Amino acid sequence: MTQIEPEKRKKHDDFVYKRLMSLLGFVPLGVYVVLHLWTNLSALSGPSAYQQALLQSRSHPGMIALEILLAFAILVHAVIGIRLMLRFRPNTLRVKSLSNLKFTLQRLSGMGLLLFIVAHVIKARILPSLHPPHMETWIGMHHALSEPLTFGVYVLGLLGVSFHLANGLWTFCMTWGLTVTPSSQKRAEVASFFFFAALVTLSALSMYGFLQPMKPEWLTSM
Repeated sequence: MTQIEPEKRKKHDDFVYKRLMSLLGFVPLGVYVVLHLWTNLSALSGPSAYQQALLQSRSHPGMIALEILLAFAILVHAVIGIRLMLRFRPNTLRVKSLSNLKFTLQRLSGMGLLLFIVAHVIKARILPSLHPPHMETWIGMHHALSEPLTFGVYVLGLLGVSFHLANGLWTFCMTWGLTVTPSSQKRAEVASFFFFAALVTLSALSMYGFLQPMKPEWLTSM
């Protein structure tokens, strides 16, 4: 076997891994993030509206299968991402460009998201499940986000999610050959920026929904 053959195999594996990672980042992870943020918008209407929206999403018969799929997708996406990260080092210091900066931020945000996802699952999923009503509540999120440390973690986490997903959408189009010309890649880059802005807006509105003062009429409906 010549030395060229292992090199070809390595390039082929990288090609397959990048496509798999990109696909899992778009579906189901990207779709779930958007739906999750959309559900959290119900917090703007108060505790009862949020609880009803949460119960509706959790009562779906495919919820357990979805959570298993999400856990698998996160694991595979993270493992492939770390593998590629160890092999391809950014050259931001040597070549200063927007693409190199986004390359670095994509990997930094990915590492940060691993920690954020673990903290979020423990804080907003596992711990609330140990006590009635066995799921997160508007009041619980209100108190949690009122803590400066938790608030800071969520702000950084949601910014990381928004950037990682929006920039990942741009790279998804290139990885799957949807944008092959410089002009089409530029249009996709602009679209990813607006997608990032939309995700940040949804995140900010959701956090405001949990942090807004309790209204008197909400007390009677709880």
